[in-house]
Formats: sequence, structure tokens, C-alpha cells
Amino acid sequence: MSKTKFELFNIGIVERETGIGKDTLRVWEKRYGFPLPIRDERDDRFYPAEQVEKLHLIKRLLDSGMRPVKVVGLSMEELKCLLERLPQNQAVPSDELLMLFKLIKANQANPLRLALSRSMLQQGLGDFLSKTLTPLNHLVGEAWMRGEIRIFEEHLYSQQVTTVLSAVIATLRDSNGSPRVLLTTLPGEAHALGLSMVEATLSLSGAHCIMLGVQTPISEIVLAANTQQVDLVALSFSAAMTPAQIKIGLTKMRNALPQEVAIWAGGSGVSRHLTEGVWVVKSLFELTEAVGVWQAK
Repeated sequence: MSKTKFELFNIGIVERETGIGKDTLRVWEKRYGFPLPIRDERDDRFYPAEQVEKLHLIKRLLDSGMRPVKVVGLSMEELKCLLERLPQNQAVPSDELLMLFKLIKANQANPLRLALSRSMLQQGLGDFLSKTLTPLNHLVGEAWMRGEIRIFEEHLYSQQVTTVLSAVIATLRDSNGSPRVLLTTLPGEAHALGLSMVEATLSLSGAHCIMLGVQTPISEIVLAANTQQVDLVALSFSAAMTPAQIKIGLTKMRNALPQEVAIWAGGSGVSRHLTEGVWVVKSLFELTEAVGVWQAK
């Protein structure tokens, strides 16, 4: 989402875009004096674009392990200085990754989509997911952490990747595949890129995928799982979800589904969190192996 200096965003949009919960924003407002929303005639909160950008920097620092008391009251310049001091991935990006990243920064949607499509055709889907998309996601994420990538640029990238993956997934769809997997995210998780990568990996491995999209209420997931007679539910979590949201969501999900329906959870947000009865998938390679084990039962 592109932002201009004079745009205002309600608290729901700010929560979705930054991954910082509404209650947390209100607490920070009282405790640290930031953010400082503008109130309308109904006393609803609206946040200027520059405050939303600052909240993104704060969220990146919190994800790195820093505490709110150390960062929420800092200026934009101070936040950027802290981000520059964080340890960076030392792996040197390939020429191909740098070319793709340049297209993202130049907002070249069609050339980016074509370049991604060529890369996938040259490498094959499996290598494309692991050797191109996974490191490119990291590259984009690190650039966002440093303030080099804007929200709309990340959205542009995600949309082109999803378009490319959707086309190849359609050719792999097998109604007789196994296991039968329901894919979605819980309310509050609006990022679909990880979900698309999981669907592509599962489809390539011979699973039958039923995609619900993002932010599906738990009651609807349970209804869909029963109606579609699935073997497992796969959930994706980005770093935008807080640990508390993930823990509560997975616990509710496990309690709501029949025990014979497995739950697999993956993504950068869930890697540190364990919930009884939920298997945490740490990589696409591990996901492929897990499908193989399931099919060998």
C-alpha cells in the first residue's frame, strides 16, 4: 500500500500492515506518548503515514529481540541507526537475485513477473521455491528492515510471485492426491505469499490442496475441514503475527478440530512457538519430506 504524507489510516489497517495489535498501540500511546493518532468526531483513531512507517521500524527491532521501552520513544533517525547495527545475513546474493530485487525496487511489475516465470521454467518448481524465492524473500525482508523497501513494493512483489505460482499450481492440481490439505491463515494474518509457496510445494509432492485464502475464521475452517474431509490443515504465519496471537490461535484451532485431523504450521512467525498437537514445519524441504512420510503410511 503506497502512502503519501497526508494520508490517515484507521487502527485496523495499522494493525494489519504493521503486525502490532490494537491493544498494544493504545498502551504505547498512554505509556510512551507514541503513536499519536488523530481523533475524529466519534473519537476513532487515525494514524498519519509517517507514524505508520515509524511503527514498521519499531516492529522490526522488536522482532530482533529488543524491548518496547528501548525503542518506541526513539526518533526515525535513531531507529534507523539501530537497524543498521543489527547483524545482517552475510551470504552474497546471486546476480539473478540482485536483478529481481532491482525490478522490485523499480516497481516493474510485468518485467518482474516475466523474470520470475523464466526462472521457474529454467530451474523447475522445486529449485525455484528453495533456491530463488526463499532467499529472495529474505533479501526483501532485510531491505524492509533497513527501510529500503516500502509497503507497496513488498505487496507488488508478493502479487507477482502469487500470480506465477498460481499458474503452475493449476497444472498440478490432483483431486485424487494425498494427503488432502486445507490451506489458510487465521484472522489477523493477511500475508498470502507463504501460503502460496506451501501450496506449490504440497502440489508438487502429490498432495491435494484446498485453498481457502487468508484470514478465515476458525469456525469456518472447522466446517470446511469436515465438509472436504481433509487429512490435515496447514496454516501459515508471517512475522507480522505476535507470539500471543499465534499461541492463542493455534490452541483454539487444535481444540476445535477433531484429533484425527492434523495441524501443520509454518512461516517465519511460528518458528519459535510450539503448541501441543501442532507440528511446526521449519522449511519447504521438511514439508516435502513430511508429505512423503504421510504417503508411505
